[in-house]
Amino acid sequence: MNAVLDWLDSPAPERGIHYYRNGGWHLSDYAGIASAARRTAAFLHANGVTKGVVSLLIEEPETFVPAFLGTMYAGATPSPIASPVAFGGHEAFTEHAAAVLGAAAPAAVLTDGRLAPLAGAACAKAGAGRPLVLPAPAGLPDADGLARRTAELALLQFTSGSSGTPKGVRVTGDNLTANVRAIHGWLGVTSEDSCSSWLPLYHDMGLIGTFLGSVVAQIDLWLMSPVDFIRSPARWLDCHGRHGVTITTAPNFGYGYATSRVRDEELENTDFSNWRVAMSGAERVDARVVADFTERLAPYGFDSRALTPCYGMAETTLAVTGVRPGVGARMVRPAGPLNTGVPVTVVGSGTLGLDRPEDAAGWIASCGTPVPGTAVDVVDDDGAPLPDGTFGEIRVRGTSVADGYESSDPAANRPFGEDGLRTGDAGFLLDGELYVVGRIGDSLKVRGRKVHAEDLEAALVSVPGVPPGRCAVALGARDGRPGAVIVVEAPGDGWLEAVTGTLRSALDTSVAVTVVRARRGTIPRTSSGKPRRRLLWRRAGEGTLAGDVLHSTHQHHHLTEPTAPTAPQLDGAAT
Repeated sequence: MNAVLDWLDSPAPERGIHYYRNGGWHLSDYAGIASAARRTAAFLHANGVTKGVVSLLIEEPETFVPAFLGTMYAGATPSPIASPVAFGGHEAFTEHAAAVLGAAAPAAVLTDGRLAPLAGAACAKAGAGRPLVLPAPAGLPDADGLARRTAELALLQFTSGSSGTPKGVRVTGDNLTANVRAIHGWLGVTSEDSCSSWLPLYHDMGLIGTFLGSVVAQIDLWLMSPVDFIRSPARWLDCHGRHGVTITTAPNFGYGYATSRVRDEELENTDFSNWRVAMSGAERVDARVVADFTERLAPYGFDSRALTPCYGMAETTLAVTGVRPGVGARMVRPAGPLNTGVPVTVVGSGTLGLDRPEDAAGWIASCGTPVPGTAVDVVDDDGAPLPDGTFGEIRVRGTSVADGYESSDPAANRPFGEDGLRTGDAGFLLDGELYVVGRIGDSLKVRGRKVHAEDLEAALVSVPGVPPGRCAVALGARDGRPGAVIVVEAPGDGWLEAVTGTLRSALDTSVAVTVVRARRGTIPRTSSGKPRRRLLWRRAGEGTLAGDVLHSTHQHHHLTEPTAPTAPQLDGAAT
């Protein structure tokens, strides 16, 4: 059952999507969006597309929305492709898009006039025929008498590609309906709510968490592009401080960027007292960043209890756990090494947004309790459940767990385990709340304890001169010896001594350490902004990583791939 289009039969009056364009907000009501979706479906039918996967290469939200909904209405399965903006250039994007098309085997590729040349190049490389180019809205055919069809597969959502061959997650109608309803139940969404988003619509957090979540609930959505947010984060804050919007979600980076870039005069006469949900996901929450955000907006009515860290991934459709709004998010500092099957000892605790630790390293924010219809436990290496407060691998069960992968690699086309989805993420449950530490494959054993790349990054960005979001750590083995490659996108070297001191404290002499100073944009990232650590490691080993080596404790530059974890390589994210 796919109930996400049921609203089309009776769209809410005077509600819709406010698109940001040409310097202002423009409302498209849900009745108009429904009509555009049906006409897009008619366009697909007129071109012989009535089933199968339709890959969407459309960047502008105002065009993407009816294209996505229209593909569903036509009885086909939408599969968004990441924007070219997420890649270093057209060649890199074409390679990625062609690989995605090879895995998706679409019945059609739907694009707009602006991206048609890139779509054509990707299709040619993948042998996928010519793309369908959407005409202007006035050029779409009428949809009189066109009946809604329902595909069993509601969505083919490609993971953000941190490693390996692109894999599409097969999201059924039951999965999608269950997760959207679970999000509504977790957040307590009512008709009085409204939502804002600047997240890309090709990514699960923007696609499901804000777009579909708002459309299904028939609440107003204020939607802008990531580029518009980067140009002026005050536009995003204005949704809440001037228009009374109640819900949003963003990665930790977004809250930090808004804090640092918004000017005092842009906050004058704002009122954030209606802002009741500020979800934080897709990357680890930095307690200092959130405390700075709260301190900046509190004089204008922002309540730290709106902060709701959450966890999820494409393989579970989206949401897995979340802090309930209005409660306040707990954060803890575990002691010493965290090893699988060993109880976690907490040596510090606080409240996210209220307490600002001097050093963010080691502090972990709660990602809350499971959303309705989902169960979470933590297991050991053999899959045996571990008690509350014990470190291990996170496993998820429930109606939102997707059907499996779709890939050009036959070995990857497998359903997810009947005994639950082993996420490949490490963490622990404490008093029923989930704390996510990091990826199992992004860690090293040092003196019998696990050191996680995300922990090292959190420690390094506390060093003066190392900008948040501009540091990445890749861990692996070189010539049989554990190694760490640290890339800092910052000028000068005034931060070097403090960085190497931090690394000495966290690691030991058995680990070969390389510190590279690089230009901004050097760190390879996924479409959702997470560091592609394996690619970073590989480039360092091949000598193709651009930058200056400022510090090295090894004599050779031959690196080997990190040992793959035994758990499935999933693109888990705190979303």
